[in-house]
Amino acid sequence: MSEDDSKKQNSFITGLKAEWSLFWDNLIEDEEPATDAEIAFEARAQEIRDKSKDPFVTGKIETLSPEKIKVITKALSADRKKLNQKLESLNRELDLNAAKLESLRLVGGSQEDTVARIHELSDLGQVLSEELDRINERLKIARSVEDQFKSQMFHEV
Repeated sequence: MSEDDSKKQNSFITGLKAEWSLFWDNLIEDEEPATDAEIAFEARAQEIRDKSKDPFVTGKIETLSPEKIKVITKALSADRKKLNQKLESLNRELDLNAAKLESLRLVGGSQEDTVARIHELSDLGQVLSEELDRINERLKIARSVEDQFKSQMFHEV
């Protein structure tokens, strides 16, 4: 893959992430305003995700202190919980749209909008599942490093 192809792919992925972020922001705005704790969590999560500081990207997670690894683990766990909640919500909406589609088929109504929405939700579910896999991998690495620290502390005592 050439450098231009790589840049185009990264640009596409960045654009896709931005679009999904806007989509979720709109869904969240419809529910209820964010609390101070949620805003603080998002700020911490964004700091962890910052590529220039991301120890998973730089390969320097082992160089972090046990306290920082613990903070990263908590943030990753919170991210995973949030993604699972989004996936559950997505599943409920998919179920509702599937039932709606079945009703439209029975009465002979127009199905295009519902089918399009089901496809959108399925695509979103795929993206969320991939993000959940990435978080699970990072969480696995962070917990492994955390266990190594605990093991070293145990042997030193």
